[in-house]
Amino acid sequence: MTTRLRRFAPGLMLVPLLATASAWAKEGAPVPDDQVGGIVVTGSRQANASINGLDVDPQLLPQNVRLLDEGLIERTGFTDLSQLFDLAGGMSRQNSFGGAWDAYAIRGFSGDINQGPDLLINRFSANRGFNARRDVATVESFQVLKGPASALSGKGEPGGSINIVTKAPLDHFHAGGEFGYASFDIWRGSFDLGGPVGGGVSTRVIGVYQDGASFRDFVHNDRLLIAPSLGWRVGDRVRLLYQLEYNLVHFTHDRGLVAVGGNGRALPRSRFLGEPNDGPMTQRTSQHQATAYIDLGPGIALESGVQYRDGSLTGQSTHNAALVGTRLRRQLRVHDYHWQDVSGRVELSLNRTLLGIGHQLRVGADAFDYDQRRIFYRFSPSAAQPYDIDVFAPVYGQRKPVAPLNQNLLERLRGQSVYAQDLLRLDDRFSLLLGVRHDWIDQDNVNYRTGRTDRQSPQATSPRAAFTFAPSEHVSVYVSWGRSFRFNQGVDAAAGPFAPERGEAWEGGLKLAALARRLTGTVSLFRITKQNILVNDPANAGFSIATGEARSRGVEADVNYRLDDRLTLTGVYAHTDARVTRDTRPGLNGTALSNIPRHSGAAYAFWQSRGAEAGSVGVGGGVTYVGGRPGDDVASGFRLPGYVTARLNLSYRVTERLSAHLDGENLFDAYYLESSYSNVWITPGAPRTIRARVAVAL
Repeated sequence: MTTRLRRFAPGLMLVPLLATASAWAKEGAPVPDDQVGGIVVTGSRQANASINGLDVDPQLLPQNVRLLDEGLIERTGFTDLSQLFDLAGGMSRQNSFGGAWDAYAIRGFSGDINQGPDLLINRFSANRGFNARRDVATVESFQVLKGPASALSGKGEPGGSINIVTKAPLDHFHAGGEFGYASFDIWRGSFDLGGPVGGGVSTRVIGVYQDGASFRDFVHNDRLLIAPSLGWRVGDRVRLLYQLEYNLVHFTHDRGLVAVGGNGRALPRSRFLGEPNDGPMTQRTSQHQATAYIDLGPGIALESGVQYRDGSLTGQSTHNAALVGTRLRRQLRVHDYHWQDVSGRVELSLNRTLLGIGHQLRVGADAFDYDQRRIFYRFSPSAAQPYDIDVFAPVYGQRKPVAPLNQNLLERLRGQSVYAQDLLRLDDRFSLLLGVRHDWIDQDNVNYRTGRTDRQSPQATSPRAAFTFAPSEHVSVYVSWGRSFRFNQGVDAAAGPFAPERGEAWEGGLKLAALARRLTGTVSLFRITKQNILVNDPANAGFSIATGEARSRGVEADVNYRLDDRLTLTGVYAHTDARVTRDTRPGLNGTALSNIPRHSGAAYAFWQSRGAEAGSVGVGGGVTYVGGRPGDDVASGFRLPGYVTARLNLSYRVTERLSAHLDGENLFDAYYLESSYSNVWITPGAPRTIRARVAVAL
């Protein structure tokens, strides 16, 4: 670590880039008027930590943005990131690699199918490597920016980008904790405490431990999260922030169900088809972020930051391979993956009025240095040695086959970028957003089995433009266009590198704000095309190939209403038509993309009788609808049926400091299929789940 930081530091000094240090100023920031039930249709209270880096009236923001904050998380009892997807709108769950990470698509397009989705933490890239599912304990806000954001935030999907703003030290003492017990013997405890220690220094530490079984037989998971942070206000012009997040997760690598006769629900949803004696997989990640904010004068600031991340994914597991009659042939896999990632940013921002035109200008650059070592052993079954199990009457504990070495790879990635973005405010009715970014990537793939090294050095320019017109304070319309660039990690079955993905997105929308902005909403239309998408290689299990081109188009709508501090409502709907338009595999042109429902939506309402006063009663409820969708990307005809689930949240504030909660998910116990990779890798959704918890805040 020390050697790499020393080698990389000179580059960080020379390139400008964004930092998230202004998240330091979270506590005193005003809450936007259009916040509804913890969902804000705007950028962020912390513009510099926000994914779009803007501080603007949401009516003049030329994009569809959803923000879900810690208030919503507290009311619903959500504990991991994937539970927020339903209320974001236009997001759909993807293959989670047997429960290893959170996987999603935005407007029909997902990130790397083998390493999880693109994700930013305080606008630092946090998806390189095999990262565990994120806990929400450190989340202050979950931001979903629809459309391309690569002009400012770098690598991302043309359908949208995700940014998490994490909790930073506060300027007053605080202490709180929560303890809960849920169905399937799941225990969870968390704490959050901190405050000033003198000399302009404040600290904060967040901790979580969770342990429990699952509705799936023989599946057990536990998690330890520790997240200390330190902030220092050096006078009135300089702020420094350091944040550490350490995760240690043990989980059962569970490839889920198989479809029997094309029916993905033919087996009990609890049926485990692996081997209980495989033991747990272990994921470890540590993330260090150090940022600085310097006020250079009225409307001028310099921000800089560096991030270091490393981690590992190790362990063995049994995977579904092929169903022959009622016998499931299985693979045995052994993973030994390690990675480290250093990135940095410096950025100059200018918020001034020139010649009667307001400017929010950001100019900067970023760089990263990433290494990943993958050693992978795999036994593939055959008729002579099937390593199989009867799916209707499984008998566990058979002798394990020998798994030969399959991959021994080192991937090295180096990247540098420069960018600029300017939001021009012509008056209270017009805004124009212009941005451009240029990326240089160096990618080396070293195959230690063959002694072969493959290199490529792609580069791309990603422009962006958007325009908003607001004829009144209640209505605005916008149009947005942009291009995206995303390098593909890994190699194909022939050990060759993949060409990078390139995308283009168009969007137009209408925004409404009425009843003193208690009622807000957005309707948007979009069309996106993308080239060189990685999909499963049907001829070489465990490898990927790149398709030619895919297109997604559709309509999204959201509405939010807040009567007062007691009643809030929100709803989202998306119609998404995502399909292949040109493919390297014969016969797949025109086929729909896997796990993308044509129709999806969700609604949630929350009412509380007396706000935060003692004796207040809270009632929340909502429904989620996900339509039918293809279950794989090879047009086999296998489909996942649509489903509806309902949730209920009850709370009672015993005192102003102590509250009791009862949360229910999938209240009507629907048997639904959450996602799949193929007809033998199907993830079932959880049955009815009840959780009781007690929260205290000092």
